[in-house]
Amino acid sequence: MRIAVVGAGAIGCLFGGRLQRAGQSVLLIHHRKSVVACIEKNGVRIRELSGKVVRVRIKTRTRLSKHDKPELVLITVKAYDTEEVGSLLRRSVVHDVPVLSLQNGLGNVEILEARLGSDSTIAGTTTEAALSTGPGSVIHTGNGTTWVGEMDGKHSERCLAIGRMFRRAGFSTVISNNIRGVLWTKAIVNSAINPISAITRVRNGDVLETPELREAASRVIDEGSAVAHANGIVLRPAPRQLFKRVLAMTSRNKSSMLQDIESRRKTEIRQLNGSITRLGSLVGVSTPFNYLLTMLVLSLERSQYDS
Repeated sequence: MRIAVVGAGAIGCLFGGRLQRAGQSVLLIHHRKSVVACIEKNGVRIRELSGKVVRVRIKTRTRLSKHDKPELVLITVKAYDTEEVGSLLRRSVVHDVPVLSLQNGLGNVEILEARLGSDSTIAGTTTEAALSTGPGSVIHTGNGTTWVGEMDGKHSERCLAIGRMFRRAGFSTVISNNIRGVLWTKAIVNSAINPISAITRVRNGDVLETPELREAASRVIDEGSAVAHANGIVLRPAPRQLFKRVLAMTSRNKSSMLQDIESRRKTEIRQLNGSITRLGSLVGVSTPFNYLLTMLVLSLERSQYDS
């Protein structure tokens, strides 16, 4: 299958590299010419959990065109870039080509549906953990689960095909008839881990092992769950269960938000705790912990930009 992976960061390179090794034809897309040139020259390098290092040659470009004719598009960019990517895909991808979001945060699928149509959009998320150490260079730091599903809850043939393809590439994959609930659960878990780790500058495992941080994370999960329930969302899997599982699998990993802060990059706080706060206010659910974490991380972002 011809697959375009839009976003050549850690997750994009992990999925793109493994899919290419599994026999698919992958095209990586990254907006920076320097990153594209580096990957074109050196390929994608993945250090697996076993310590084995694999290198994969993957065609990489700065933009996607209709001439590429992908049969599937994976979106792995940061959530704040979803609108721009959706608009670009509207101009460069043939109508009805499936577009699968494998992103963090809330609202990505809805943005893509608005740009591309609900028939073209598939929802997904993953708890695979990866750390980028340079253009095309990735350390796989934790095995996880990848969920894929149609927003209407139906088990479509295209989702089943994606599931088979992902499994052949080594990803544990579940086809969900409640993908909306999965997206919310993942967002709640990320909201409980990422900003706390970013503010305190600790690795994921420390959030679970430190009583004060674990209690703060618990309050964030309570608030997010209340907002989800008030919006009619059935959470699957249970957020607390996934929270513990993710931290156990990625205990030595730095969260993506901590990596962003350390690299002086914009974070996804607006699409995580910020979205939970906003959606909570619409249904009358108070979210003081999520609000506070949002303000603190935004302050960290501002200090990075101003210094």
